[in-house]
Amino acid sequence: MTAPETARHALERAFALMNERSLLEETYRFVSVPSPTGNEAAFAGVYAAVLEGLGLEVELDEEWPASPSVIGRWRGAEGGPVLQLDGHLDAIVVPHAPPTLDLDAGVVRGRGTADMKGGLAAIAHAVRALRQAEVPLAGGLLVTAHGLHEAPGGDQRTIRSLLRKGVRGDAALVAELSHVDLPVAARGMSIFRIEATREGGVMHEVELDRRERNPLYGLTLLLERLDELAQRLARRVDPLAGADSLFVGEVHGGDFYNRVPLRAAVVGTRRYALPGSREQVGAELEGLCGEVAERTGLRLRVELQEVGPPYALDAGEPVIAAVRRGFRRATGGDLPPAGAGAVGNATDFVAAGVPAVYHGVNQATAHSDDEHVTGSDLLRAARVYAASVVEFCGLAPGGRPLSGVAHSSAEGERQRGA
Repeated sequence: MTAPETARHALERAFALMNERSLLEETYRFVSVPSPTGNEAAFAGVYAAVLEGLGLEVELDEEWPASPSVIGRWRGAEGGPVLQLDGHLDAIVVPHAPPTLDLDAGVVRGRGTADMKGGLAAIAHAVRALRQAEVPLAGGLLVTAHGLHEAPGGDQRTIRSLLRKGVRGDAALVAELSHVDLPVAARGMSIFRIEATREGGVMHEVELDRRERNPLYGLTLLLERLDELAQRLARRVDPLAGADSLFVGEVHGGDFYNRVPLRAAVVGTRRYALPGSREQVGAELEGLCGEVAERTGLRLRVELQEVGPPYALDAGEPVIAAVRRGFRRATGGDLPPAGAGAVGNATDFVAAGVPAVYHGVNQATAHSDDEHVTGSDLLRAARVYAASVVEFCGLAPGGRPLSGVAHSSAEGERQRGA
């Protein structure tokens, strides 16, 4: 039997053990455990118990006790490459109707279903099927789940800490964002805040000698310049990552209808593909502010917080081919390379030297007031995860069933060198 035939038969055994009902029920159980950003401990315990029940070696990293990270390891037989399946435990801190499960309609509703407890359920389901089917992986599997992801409370410190500690695979599949293409590049994103201030104290409107001294007028000029820049950026298009963008989401200023304020501010986002950088964006905004300051006499100050830098994977990265082949085995379709429009944890992996791609459940309803996921979508994701694991990690010769635990690449290097 050839290697592709062996992989096909192994996956057929695993696929036969998957079903929508179990996925829907587990997702509902996960969503019924609240895990707002910064308080994910209860759900971390639930997910750790699930992975432990699958026979993985599980530990909790409790560097942040209220937001522990779950680490599950399954070591392959041949010391081959390690694939890391990763997801975040937290859901946004925005009210949602209580979770509901409709098995007849095949839908789970509730905060976190699409983003991203459905993805975590699909990971566990894929691992369970591979274990029960005794699929003999040559390489290893590492499952990580962490909190402190969602803004504004999350800052990615948990996943970044795990990566610094060597809890990393040779490549990662992050279980969110796109489900119809394969993001292999992403725009970076910085949050900007520009504040305009004037000298002197608060005054009545009749005391204002010229309109340019009003910070609100300065902001009007600045918004015009920002809109002109946004239009220019829209024409700067990367083939995969898409167009650069500038978005204004907040404008602040004034406290009474006829008082001249001392300050006003505008807040927004600037997204940029390679070769763009935080430094370039900062210089761009400083230039606009200089123009407005010269015209008005106001003082303008730029604050810039980079959420994540842009990146683009080399087209030859094995994880790209593995997930595309896995998707084809699972669905019969193609998963074309694309760019990610949002900043997610693949950015943290790539920054740490770990090639990473995204594939999740349909997240069209993420963060909405009717967040939900379907059983068919969960099943598709679970099948893709299982097939991607087989494609990336390979199968041990002779089809020997595996037991034991996976190692991170750092641990694997120590074992292979022993």
